[in-house]
Formats: sequence, structure tokens, C-alpha cells
Amino acid sequence: MDCGYFTDREEFGARQGAPSFSAFGSGGDIELLLAPTSAAAFAEAVRALRLGGERFEVLGRATNVLFPDCRTEGAVLSTGGLRGEEVRGGTVWLAAGEKLGAAAQRAQKRGLSGLENIASVPGSIGGAIAMNAGAYGREICELVEYVDVLSDGKTARLSPQECGFGYRSSVFGKDTIVIGAALKLVQASPYDVAESMREFKRRRTASQPSGRSLGSVFRRAEGTSAGWFVERAGFKGARAGGAEVSRKHANFIVNRGGATSADFVELMERVRDGVKAYCGTELVPEVVILRGSQILH
Repeated sequence: MDCGYFTDREEFGARQGAPSFSAFGSGGDIELLLAPTSAAAFAEAVRALRLGGERFEVLGRATNVLFPDCRTEGAVLSTGGLRGEEVRGGTVWLAAGEKLGAAAQRAQKRGLSGLENIASVPGSIGGAIAMNAGAYGREICELVEYVDVLSDGKTARLSPQECGFGYRSSVFGKDTIVIGAALKLVQASPYDVAESMREFKRRRTASQPSGRSLGSVFRRAEGTSAGWFVERAGFKGARAGGAEVSRKHANFIVNRGGATSADFVELMERVRDGVKAYCGTELVPEVVILRGSQILH
């Protein structure tokens, strides 16, 4: 791909032949990675790619994305370069590229509560909003006051009702891109917020694997954690190449060393088919799988 569309490489964060940044530690390089640093630059990047007939996908920090082992053709347009924060009372506006953990730490120091349950979740605000991330019984949509988006080359502001939030879903994607979001937090003791964050982190550390992994691999099914089905079907510790179903949490696949994306997909499909054969439940992937330049859920 000709990078000549993006003459100001700093503004567009343009890198050709960039390595995959999958949390799983697999995947080939990316033909063109763009991480624009402003909403205007983001709009220009989308316009240039579309005018040039280029294939592209929009991602956040890709912490729950699996890249193909081959080169990812086309462009990956990341919201990770969009940074910024504004605080007005209990409302905190965060640019899409702000990390969840860092945002939660800053809120704690201000005595603002609401982000504790997702403080240890990797990823960014944009990705969390797009997939309606959640943990321990709460979802980020519960905090949303409004979401700033880029659609048809123009910025707009959507109410929570216009965001189409559902379980790990929303209206956001390549056509409606999250630029930032305002979250309604509540005043609390910084000490109490810190204690709550520590407790959620303790629970996460106790139940989820460390190191390179992807999870949750599958969405909840029939109101139950997918890990429950995976474990009952006997897949804890199952392996394909260097990929292994975590012995600590059956809804994570970990990289035990040298795992490829193909290993991950093979193991995921084996688990999905095995659970279906065991109890008839159809597990739906939560991990986003890139194949070439097409996203498969």
C-alpha cells in the first residue's frame, strides 16, 4: 500500500510493515498501521482509505484480537492514538485511546468511583465502549453519559439509547467509530475506591491466567460463563501446538511458547465443537479474529 496518502506520518501514526500487537503474541506483520492522534486526522485517514479503495479495519488497542499468521493486508486503523481527558464534577470524558487501567487510577486519586471493576481489564476506552466491556456483573454502558463518534466523515454525539448496547455489542464499528466517551462516576473516598480496585484485582489474579493469552474466548451462553461449559466438556489443559486452554480459567487460551494464530483457531474450534457435542450448547466467540483484512466474530 502506498503510504503517500499520509504525508504527516506523526499526525497519522503511519507505520508500514508494523508487527502484530496481539495480546496472544502471534500473527504476522500489518501492511499499514495507522493510529491518528486527533479526530480530524482520523476522519482524514478514513476518507483517504476509502477514496483509494483500500481495505481497512478499525480496532482499539487490540487486546482481544487475534491477527493472522500471514501478513494482514490492507490497513489497521487504531484508535489507540486518540488521547485526552476532561473532568467536570463527576463526569469524566476520555478519548478512545485512553487505557482503562490508567483512567481508573486517575479517577481513584480524584475520589471518583465506577471504574473499579474494569481497572485490571486490558484495553482502551474506545474498545471497551464498542464491545460494551464488563466484569463482575457490571458493564461500561451503565456509566455512559454520551459517546462522541465519527460517522460519514463527521463527528456526532450519541446518547446511551442511540448506542445500541447489548451483551458485548453496540452499534460501533467501521462505519460509526468511537472517538471518546463521557462516563458518569460518583464521588467516594479515594481510600475506599483504592480498596475496591485492589479487591477486584485480587479476584482477577486468583481466577485468570497471567502471561500472553486471549480471553474471554467465548461469550456467556444460556446465562452461564462459557468456561463452565468448556470445563465440563473436559477441555481444561487441551492443547494445539503452543496454544493451551488455561488450567486456571477454561475460557482463556494461553500461549505456552511459540503458539501460532492457527494453533489458537484450531483449539478454539475443537473446544466449540466439543461443547456442542457434549451438551448441545453453541459457544459464540468473543475474541475478534482477523483473517486477511476481514474480521470474523
